Amino acid sequence: MPKKQTRAQGLARQIQAVTGLPYTLCLKLCEPYEDSSARLARELRAVGLTEAADHLLAVEAVATEASTWFEAGGEFEQRYYYTDNARVQEVSRACSDAAEAVLGRAGFERLSWDTNAEVYHAAFLALSKAGTMPDGRALARAALDVFADDPEWCSDVVRFPGRDPFTYETAAELTGPDTATAVAARKAARAMARAAAVRFSGDEEWMEAAGIMVEAIWHAGVAAGLPPLQGRPNCRDHLRYNMEGEISER
Repeated sequence: MPKKQTRAQGLARQIQAVTGLPYTLCLKLCEPYEDSSARLARELRAVGLTEAADHLLAVEAVATEASTWFEAGGEFEQRYYYTDNARVQEVSRACSDAAEAVLGRAGFERLSWDTNAEVYHAAFLALSKAGTMPDGRALARAALDVFADDPEWCSDVVRFPGRDPFTYETAAELTGPDTATAVAARKAARAMARAAAVRFSGDEEWMEAAGIMVEAIWHAGVAAGLPPLQGRPNCRDHLRYNMEGEISER
């Protein structure tokens, strides 16, 4: 009997049927890899947050499949833009439709920050948990790694609700040991809660939430045992030019 197709093989066959790209290339686009969300899920599971880990992995699977469709459309465009532009437009639309169908089946809105918002929800849970532990550095590091080095983008994501109601209000109730790691993790979680509460109404609010997310990333770095904003030049620039170099210690 033939072997059952893996998820990657099945998706590669679908992409090949739509794009006509070589199967080996399609399979390469679909190869599984461990990203920051998968690492965060692993750390959540290690501290007993199994439901949150499973939810995050399900979200990541949807986001990865949708992204793969977009990547396939981009690959086709790169190969044939100058030789068959009409076909490029057709394939690009088909790949976009397929990606949006993947998101839609999982209940995500078209072209929104829904999937990323739910990753941030998981990061908040991780930081909250790290704030209750004497040494939650591994958990804090996994949460830190999902934040982009783009405060304005983080501002949009953290304020987006995701598919289901999620509250950051539990941050106000966080308590835990007085170790440097735990204190910093609680500060990071509380900063995320403050950023999430900023309304979508204009550039001023957008930048306000961006600055608060720089604070969250700063404190998450401390909780992870790393120099604050290490390897995040855009966050450093935002701190310098938009926040007068000051970090809230709330």
